[in-house]
Amino acid sequence: MQDQVTVLFTRRRRNPISWLIRWAMPRSRFAFALSSHAIIVAGGICYEANMIHGVRKGARAVILDGQTVVRERTYRVTDLAAGTRWGDQQLCSYRPQLPAWVPSWLQAALGTVLRILNSNYDWRGALGLGLAPGRDWAEEDVFFCYEFVAAFLRACGRDEFADLSHVGETALLAISPGF
Repeated sequence: MQDQVTVLFTRRRRNPISWLIRWAMPRSRFAFALSSHAIIVAGGICYEANMIHGVRKGARAVILDGQTVVRERTYRVTDLAAGTRWGDQQLCSYRPQLPAWVPSWLQAALGTVLRILNSNYDWRGALGLGLAPGRDWAEEDVFFCYEFVAAFLRACGRDEFADLSHVGETALLAISPGF
């Protein structure tokens, strides 16, 4: 029996970072990418590589907060359990521990900055894909969203990508949903 995972391609309205990602990774020379983010839905749980939180999982409503789904694609996989085990191993465990002397009005902002600096989000890969697409930016322990989706699919038994560092929306939509 084959299992399925769904990939949600999303973007944020009126968000300059979302717009910049769509511009940097176009579908063609004349068309922006449809999405700026990708989320895996496996067994009713969402997984994503998030710029602030790193790799995380959660309920669909929490993960999709503030985002618009522009496309969904369901893929057949041979081993969903292996993929979810792999996804659970990638979760970012960093939680900022702020000193007691930090003023309360500064704690939220400082906590966000520390999460960004210490998460397992692949900033070099995400930025590098738009700036120098021919270079191999992949690292084994940090991920940007599209790279994470491709690695999750690989962990579930799909092996369409020889190199995860060049995966974007177009590559994920190009692979067949079945075998």
